[in-house]
Amino acid sequence: MSAVREVLRSAAVAVTFLTAVPIGRRTDIDARELRGSLFLFPAVGALIGALTATAAWSAAIALPPLPAAALGVTAGTLVTAAMHLDGLADTADGVGAALSGGDPSTAMHDPRLGVFGGTTLALDLLLKVSVVSALVTGPRFPVEAIAAGVLGRAAALALMTALPYAGPESGTGGWTRGVGLGPCLVGLVSASVVGILTVGPVVGAMAATAVAVVIVVGRWSRRHRGGVTGDTLGATIELTETFAMTAALALR
Repeated sequence: MSAVREVLRSAAVAVTFLTAVPIGRRTDIDARELRGSLFLFPAVGALIGALTATAAWSAAIALPPLPAAALGVTAGTLVTAAMHLDGLADTADGVGAALSGGDPSTAMHDPRLGVFGGTTLALDLLLKVSVVSALVTGPRFPVEAIAAGVLGRAAALALMTALPYAGPESGTGGWTRGVGLGPCLVGLVSASVVGILTVGPVVGAMAATAVAVVIVVGRWSRRHRGGVTGDTLGATIELTETFAMTAALALR
């Protein structure tokens, strides 16, 4: 019973951290518990992807694909409290600062939304909504959205395993210090299994986009920040979701 209780607690921790669903919010979550729940991150991603897909598919019964997709993406954004979009915007502002010779760290900590951040958000959401609108009428939907949700969290696991944490002690990613290889490997294996079971051979192309995102974000993070931060992890999840579904659409 204690093992079952631990798994349930880890599930509550993973859901609480990755979403706005109020499971376990009455108790404090420490860094050790977060690290111990890593193996369930892809499973939570699958649930988020399923929610996005279900909302889009349900809306498509009465609405054209484009507004239905917009409602589906909105549902996914609400359930995650837009934290991955926030990370993407902050990271994009850091990229913009680096390109103009400024300090990426300062730009990423600025609470104001910069031009690079705003533009990146708009383009990401435009692409995601348009892709979901095309997928929602396809024969495999909603499995593409589920697989994308899984791969997004798997990509974050890969990045936090490959690079050290470089943010402030109080940062949102501070708990990743001391992340063990075991939970991350279990999460990556489970993500691969779910991907194969949902989209079959298409998972290869979707996973390739996830690898590309991890490489690009990882190299930039290592060069300009010295490692990962909560923002770059959030950006990795968001970009992987969007581009993985784009790859699935290209092979439909």
